[in-house]
Amino acid sequence: MSRDPITCFQPAALFALSLLTFAGAAPAAGQIAQPPERAEQHRHDHSMDMNLPSGVTDKCGPTYTYDEGPRGPSRWAGVCATGHMQTPIDISNPEKIPHELLPQPQFSYQPAELDMVNDCNNYQLKLRFSPNHWLKVGKKPYRLSEVRFREPGENAVNGQRPPMSLELVHLSPEANFLVVEVPVAVGKENPIIKTLWQHIPYWGQEVKVADIKINVMDLLPADRRFYRFPGSLTAPICNEPVQWYLMKSPIEMSEAQIEQYRKYYHNTARPLQPLNNRPLVESQ
Repeated sequence: MSRDPITCFQPAALFALSLLTFAGAAPAAGQIAQPPERAEQHRHDHSMDMNLPSGVTDKCGPTYTYDEGPRGPSRWAGVCATGHMQTPIDISNPEKIPHELLPQPQFSYQPAELDMVNDCNNYQLKLRFSPNHWLKVGKKPYRLSEVRFREPGENAVNGQRPPMSLELVHLSPEANFLVVEVPVAVGKENPIIKTLWQHIPYWGQEVKVADIKINVMDLLPADRRFYRFPGSLTAPICNEPVQWYLMKSPIEMSEAQIEQYRKYYHNTARPLQPLNNRPLVESQ
């Protein structure tokens, strides 16, 4: 932002083509009054791509919240309440398998124009991607639809959640979901995060910056080992099934960057859900 770089932050999605976040004309818990509208803001029709709905709207109001209350997690309906493979979870005692014996996610993201949508309903930054941004598992392709931010990270390992995480949401041609969660550790300033923190739209608006390219490859850890498990989306309507890959190694953000985010949007992770004897795999 040309003003306070994160004055409009929202807790979850990130990069390259779209941004979701901010709930409500009257800010809910964890939210802040909106910054002035930026000159780069434009509206775009994404109806012909595979991205999830942008959430661009002239009327802002939360449909759910992460804090308890009338729209809080215990009140989420449908599969959120009845599903048996809900996410996030606490990973403990996974089956350990040599890395080379597991089908590996093959990441082939390309630089994409910064295009961010501020969705009023979902506490998320959501970046949208063009059709050539793929991940493959074996021969199965998945298209990168959006990247979301979480604070704290959603999935835990042995009871510990990271201070933040990124969730890379993918869709197959058959509209099956695959999510890669990348934990965030406190460390060096992250240059891509710095750029993103400077370009956040007004509530219900979209920002497109043609001369800024974001490559999600730069938001992946060098160590690509992972935990794998079946789960769900972590916001209503909590679709099942979703294939999850939780990267074992984090990327870094500075304490200042994390605090900048927390100052305006925090507690954007769903409470941990029962394991229900689902299979857990760890690559070694």
